[in-house]
Amino acid sequence: MRYEAHIIKFLSKNRLMSLATSLRNKTWAATVFFAYDANCNLFFFSNPRTKHCKDIARNPHVAVTFNQYTGKPNSIKGLQIIGRASKVPRKNLAGAYARYRARYRWADKFASDHALYVIRPAKIHYIDQKLFGHFFRVRVK
Repeated sequence: MRYEAHIIKFLSKNRLMSLATSLRNKTWAATVFFAYDANCNLFFFSNPRTKHCKDIARNPHVAVTFNQYTGKPNSIKGLQIIGRASKVPRKNLAGAYARYRARYRWADKFASDHALYVIRPAKIHYIDQKLFGHFFRVRVK
């Protein structure tokens, strides 16, 4: 990915993402805390009984957005992502949870009733007004 370093830097400066799910032609959006890895996989920690997690269990196709605007000229940035979400496989759980917990020390307080999920992007569009101009996005993946 040509713009991977810009995307990783953008992710490092954000903590919340908007997660959209769909089930039986009914959409849902939730705001969740996230962590990420060098491959732009996104991790979130949530209770499996929430609507978005129930949706993912039956339909793993999700969309994610990140938006940033400081009010300064050329400061609009964002990501639009589609991908597949699932619970983190047991064999990868320790490493993925350590990554999430490094960002959110409070995660242990919710470990008894939360599960860690991963979103593997299929497509990533990057918006950076300073780099690309107004209303232009670049498909990165």
